[in-house]
Amino acid sequence: MYFLFLFTFTCLMIRDFAKKLIILFFPVVAYSQPQAQFTYTQVCDGTPVHFLDLSTDTPPDTIISRNWNFGNGTTANGYLEEGFDWLYSTYGIYSVRLVVTTVSGLRDTLIQQVEIAPYPSASISVSPFTGCQPLIVSFTNNSSIATGNISNWLWDFDDGSTSTQQNPPSHTFWELFGHTVKLVVTSNKGCVDSTNRDIFVLQNPVCDFTASLVSLNDSSPVVNFTNLSSGGNIDLLWDFGDSTSSTEYSLIHTYDTCGAYNVILTATGTNTCVTVANYILEVCDTLVQIYNGVGEEQQNSLKDFIIYPNPSSAENLTISFEIDKEETISCFVADISGRLVATPFMKKKKQKGKHSFELKENFTTGIYFVMLNISGRMYSNKFVITDK
Repeated sequence: MYFLFLFTFTCLMIRDFAKKLIILFFPVVAYSQPQAQFTYTQVCDGTPVHFLDLSTDTPPDTIISRNWNFGNGTTANGYLEEGFDWLYSTYGIYSVRLVVTTVSGLRDTLIQQVEIAPYPSASISVSPFTGCQPLIVSFTNNSSIATGNISNWLWDFDDGSTSTQQNPPSHTFWELFGHTVKLVVTSNKGCVDSTNRDIFVLQNPVCDFTASLVSLNDSSPVVNFTNLSSGGNIDLLWDFGDSTSSTEYSLIHTYDTCGAYNVILTATGTNTCVTVANYILEVCDTLVQIYNGVGEEQQNSLKDFIIYPNPSSAENLTISFEIDKEETISCFVADISGRLVATPFMKKKKQKGKHSFELKENFTTGIYFVMLNISGRMYSNKFVITDK
């Protein structure tokens, strides 16, 4: 019995000594908690979000597990520091959670609110979308967005002019035929959408005439009116300035007495577009003198808009004008039928001051019109080419 007790006591002493020896040579290590961290890109609906895992650990403990919950019912494991893309099916705000776990079993969690912004919907309506030159068009901005707000608008009227207003005032189109008006809208999150509407400017008929004295009968001058209008099938209405009128094309008219008469010729095209020629006639005993009427003077209100020499033999024909600020200018030349025969330049920026240029086209004998589109405002002037 004594020997059994002594043997048991000796074994317990040896075991206790072994535990102390193990503790002495294998101390306990205290690990630090890992730090879960990630960044992400702000995107618009339909664009993948780029996630970048920046979680850290403290060696010798290392992260062995990364668990993602993307806030839309989907999860993923194992994405590393190089980053990855994740596509959401629709816009919204999602609570994204990352849980990292180390070899020692320590873990950390980070939750961030990731917003997927909606795109705005660009929409405009116009009235009218077609009409005669000059065409005045009103625009209605119908753009919308599901959440957030639209912060920027950019209108391009396709004639050298733009606007950043949400609802710009009506715009006047002078250049003929098609214009594609574009609206670009941008949300406060940087998401962009655009839309286009087509505008069509119809051509006005060319309206003009000359007058000459035929004879003088009993102090009543007889005047020959020669119609120079063109542009297809047009209807004419003459107002001779003496309370009489006519719808004939070219005609002879007798005035009761010599004097000054305001003669107005109105030409209406098949597309209902109307052009007016307005002249003052000084009807005398031996001749008829013709001057520009009020209507043409208003049309050519551009400062120092001059064509010289006029009439011309088509040599050294110069156009000059003056503007009082920087403008975007296009220049066109049309013949008496309204057919475009030259485009000296398109949408050029001109500084404030006087400008001049030469027309180098080989014009044939006839009547022509120089048209300047200055930031959406149209000015025209007439010149005559005589026999060389």
